[in-house]
Amino acid sequence: MNTINTTQSSGIKWGPFTLRIPFIHIKFRAPEFLQGLVISGATAFAAAPLAMKLGLTFEEAVALSMVAGTFISAGPLIFGEPMAPGWVTPAVPIVMGALAAAGYYGVPPDGSDTCIGGVCKYNPEAFQFMAAMCFEFTALILILGLTGWGKLLVEKIPNGLKAGIILGAALAAFYQVFYEDFDAYLVQPVSMTVAIILCVITTFSNPFKKLAVKNRFFEVVGSLGLLPGFVIAGLLAFILGELTFNIEWGFKIPAVMSLIEKTSPIFIGLPSAQMYVDALPLVIIGYMLLFGDLVTATEVLKDAQKHRDDEILPIDLNRSHLSVGIRNLLASIINPFFPTQGALWTGVHVVVAEQWKKGPKQMPSIFDGIGSYYLMGIPFLYFTLPFVTLMQPLMVMALTLTLILTGFACAYVAMSIPKKNSEMATALLIAFFITFYSAWVGLVIGLLLSVFVDGLDEETA
Repeated sequence: MNTINTTQSSGIKWGPFTLRIPFIHIKFRAPEFLQGLVISGATAFAAAPLAMKLGLTFEEAVALSMVAGTFISAGPLIFGEPMAPGWVTPAVPIVMGALAAAGYYGVPPDGSDTCIGGVCKYNPEAFQFMAAMCFEFTALILILGLTGWGKLLVEKIPNGLKAGIILGAALAAFYQVFYEDFDAYLVQPVSMTVAIILCVITTFSNPFKKLAVKNRFFEVVGSLGLLPGFVIAGLLAFILGELTFNIEWGFKIPAVMSLIEKTSPIFIGLPSAQMYVDALPLVIIGYMLLFGDLVTATEVLKDAQKHRDDEILPIDLNRSHLSVGIRNLLASIINPFFPTQGALWTGVHVVVAEQWKKGPKQMPSIFDGIGSYYLMGIPFLYFTLPFVTLMQPLMVMALTLTLILTGFACAYVAMSIPKKNSEMATALLIAFFITFYSAWVGLVIGLLLSVFVDGLDEETA
């Protein structure tokens, strides 16, 4: 390996990637680090309730969050991606719905409840199915990315089908929060409602955005993403007695080995052929959502680049595909939990890019901002009991906020895609079948409607 230097950010070149070591190649920035410490830490624990539904203990769920967060942070730190990576979040409710429909958690078709008294039965087939999704997702990303077919595929998908898949992710998110997991919502009804209202306002409200332009205080609040709403709701929940904190002191090694033994295909066995068949539509949907994230991230960076000629951003979608593909492959071997390895955390990406646009005095290199934010991915936080026990009662709230904001964002995007009334109807039907039946049914019906109702004679991109 050889060392490269730029005017703003040095690193260690390896293949098409660049390793940037914090404090050596990346300057530490306290504002991004503190935001990452709280927001990323809390959001990473949103995976824990999902993992516990699949039969993992809380300790194993913490280890799962640590593994996922570490691999996500590899995007900017090890692979040199100028993007703030995150989950393929819109795919989460669709994947969990598919797992529930297959009987891996909840109440399967035979009527036997797999969760009794809040304790769920462990089923290794759930993680074999996850492994099938991760392996196929990795292969699809690498093939479509390296050949350039990915862009062509997404551009040629009819508008109705494209909108339907994204709208399906929105409906699935709302369905999971307000139907499947509504009992958890009712445990903290006031604080949950306050959290949702505040976070939706600071993220999507046009009146709030106009106010933030005129008022420095509201501008700062808006730039902090989920943090203000999450903190206020957490304090309110504590005051109202909707949750209690049991802070423990000291350090504890996460149950990584126990996690690996329960989830790694090396220990529990490889997926069956049928699992690969059942996983395919979910993987296709996941890739479409991933590619949308890559396009969004690229456009944000291109817009920011107009304000800075002192640092040329290394945008390369082929490298991005390789980065996400390698992360998914490694994660699937250690702990397959689709779809936690994606390309973009939109809120963080936009916040960092906005700061970078202000000039080298504000942020010398974009990697200083992203790298400082993702320092939390280095898993020292997960060894500290005060942090883990502080986050434990807030996990369900973090998951709920993640799903609700994902649903809003997907609905925004989906409803802007259709150009004809028939495409709107097609999108709604596809979303319905994906949410309440299966991904296969939604895709097949979507293709039929796109051909026989919308028609393919006009350009759909």
